[in-house]
Amino acid sequence: MPKSPNFPARLAMAVLILCLFGAVPLPVSAGEETQPQKKTFGPLEKSLLLPGWGQLSEKRLIEGIFFLAAEAACLYEIVANNHLGNENYARYKAAGTMDDAVSFRRLTEKYDKRRNQALLAGAAVWAANLLDIYLIVKNKKRKDARFELKISRGEHFLFGLDASCRF
Repeated sequence: MPKSPNFPARLAMAVLILCLFGAVPLPVSAGEETQPQKKTFGPLEKSLLLPGWGQLSEKRLIEGIFFLAAEAACLYEIVANNHLGNENYARYKAAGTMDDAVSFRRLTEKYDKRRNQALLAGAAVWAANLLDIYLIVKNKKRKDARFELKISRGEHFLFGLDASCRF
């Protein structure tokens, strides 16, 4: 069977239609009630968006301010060095003499190198921030689940005290 020239377009349309129908929720029967799932925006997600925000939400003010200030300083360095590099590149292109062109080209490379270093520093701050907040959240969950004490009710109205300890 020969393929039509519009076969890739038709295949893409069929996949799109299947995806759309797959994304539509099925109706719930009258006997089943669904509770909307409450999605929390935790400290890890906050730090993913803005370094230091998760630490600030966990009341770790010094760490939060440090990560926020470090990321802001890196962003400032990126923008400032990018601007200076572009400015010197424009001067390089418009240079009248060879000495001026070499001088402006060196300055362009210098500011581009600084910009790239600031980009790497910003990425390192962001990664350290995520690692820090991950360890905070992980340790908080571990501390919360370390010792549990529950009152339970069994058969014939017997009450019990359940204790669990994790190491």
